Amino acid sequence: MTSLARIGFLGAGAVAHDHAACAVAIGARVVAAVASCEGSKSFKAFASMYPEVRYVADAKTLANAEDIDAIVVCLPWNIQEKWLDWALTCNKPVLIEKPVALSEEYLSKRLAQGHLLSHTKLVGYNRRFYETVRRLRERLALGGLRAVDITISEDLAGLVRRRGFDCLDYALENSSCHIIDTAISLFGDLRVVHMARFQVPYAGNFFNCYNGMLETPEKVPVGFFANSDDPAKVGIRCKFADGTFWCLTPTEILSVFQGYDIVERTAECQVRQYEPKLIQKFVENSDKRPGFQAQMAAFLSGRIGPGCSLLEALKTLRLISSIKTQSRGNLI
Repeated sequence: MTSLARIGFLGAGAVAHDHAACAVAIGARVVAAVASCEGSKSFKAFASMYPEVRYVADAKTLANAEDIDAIVVCLPWNIQEKWLDWALTCNKPVLIEKPVALSEEYLSKRLAQGHLLSHTKLVGYNRRFYETVRRLRERLALGGLRAVDITISEDLAGLVRRRGFDCLDYALENSSCHIIDTAISLFGDLRVVHMARFQVPYAGNFFNCYNGMLETPEKVPVGFFANSDDPAKVGIRCKFADGTFWCLTPTEILSVFQGYDIVERTAECQVRQYEPKLIQKFVENSDKRPGFQAQMAAFLSGRIGPGCSLLEALKTLRLISSIKTQSRGNLI
């Protein structure tokens, strides 16, 4: 398959627009979409942007259409896993937006059935394709990693507004998972050493916050902090033996620090301060949604590179399951 591929969409919402724009930018054609009905606002908006698009009534018809080379699945977070069996047996390459499933058990059972076509599926963790992440990955390959810090802060009001109250129980699986997956892609399988949780009341519900320690396969300690509305810089920070501190905060910006600038006492502040010295900074290109175009190009080429396979997605769900399980007896 080439960038001239003809693409069909299962779901025509906002994220579908982002994927379609990137597909068209590299020469692909957006030719069909399944939506709740042909008269829905989402389908009308999608078709107005991509005039070749025709309405398709169901996923089976989409999969069997001879003029469709690949499919992108962009469904609401809480129903997407219901289409996993269909995606696995589809005889076309499928790009599946995250979350591909809401539990390790659900995805593991499907993969255990031995679907022969699972290698043609890509999970939409687009941060793996960031230039900032690539640069950090290259630095990690040189060695010398000494410590890692992962910080996640969920905007509860925003989550509920976009996805409903039910998403509070699955924030790790459908929102925080982006940073968790990025960490796994950088450091390999992470293991929980210790995990605690506390609950934050929100509009008659409770949100679980998780704080603890992970470790890499090389036993490098990884601090893990996933809280709500936390006034902290979200992202991934890495301490190296050469004295540099590489920070994806946020993941679209990579800042490298080494040493300090001393800020002497002033009349306004009688305390000497030590500010980390910035030596390099890289900002992700945001002409289109970051990472989407490189991800689409990899998907259509069949060479997914750093992209997320279903087995990689399983690693993320497995770590999330371990975080939740090991925190159950450590409510603080």
